[in-house]
Amino acid sequence: MKKISLLLVMLLAYSLNTVAQSTVPVPADPRGDMFDWIDRQPYQWPDGTWSFSSEFDILIWNQDLNGNFVANDYPGWEAESELAEGETLEYTILDRDKLSFSLFTDMDEIFTFDPVEYEEFEVPTTHVPMTIFDGPNGDASSTYPHFAWDCIHFASQTNNVENIEGKDPFFRWRIGVQVHYTVGDVTTSSNIVYLEVFPKPAANGDVNLDGKVSIADVTALTDFILGVDSTPFSRLNADLVDDSKLSIADVTALIDMILNGTVE
Repeated sequence: MKKISLLLVMLLAYSLNTVAQSTVPVPADPRGDMFDWIDRQPYQWPDGTWSFSSEFDILIWNQDLNGNFVANDYPGWEAESELAEGETLEYTILDRDKLSFSLFTDMDEIFTFDPVEYEEFEVPTTHVPMTIFDGPNGDASSTYPHFAWDCIHFASQTNNVENIEGKDPFFRWRIGVQVHYTVGDVTTSSNIVYLEVFPKPAANGDVNLDGKVSIADVTALTDFILGVDSTPFSRLNADLVDDSKLSIADVTALIDMILNGTVE
């Protein structure tokens, strides 16, 4: 009897969670055509330290023509601008205080804002509240140092690493945004929308970044697919079938590459 009661409680909890998820709006996708990546040349000071000046401008996120944040039932700017006098559109306006966003690079690799570099955070953060652009005083004139005017200013990230020994580029292909909407314990998310800054690099099979392609790369890729941490690890170098995801097809392609001697 106790087991049946426990089962009923679990089913009830599941059904309530399902209902909750279905009633929380999904944020509209950001407008990727409004993104801009600006990456100025780093400056080296006389003492050998470097200063960086890169930023990701997200001028329009997922807003209507009045600047309201909207859900994915919004029909778009064109539909709104073509309304005849007196006509209205039915769509969901979101509460800005419940919105957050995450940054991604290359193969859906989420970016973590480290409080060591970003004074805006007390803990490593991947979901950034949208209200951060209002600054610590809650208004747009008091923006945080790295979050101002709908732009994200990076503390130490750049792709201009040619003259900086030992520094890796921030990304090699693209940078993107995903928007989240949280009501209570339920969060819904938009798609990740990318700005492609460079052509996608061809995968070379050096998955573990040791400078060569071998069975060790096969092991690293297999571990990754199975959910086992493998560091260092290059998703771009592993995407051998060029479908922007990693699967057993990439493992097979990597093994074929090694067996057929087609490693560059």
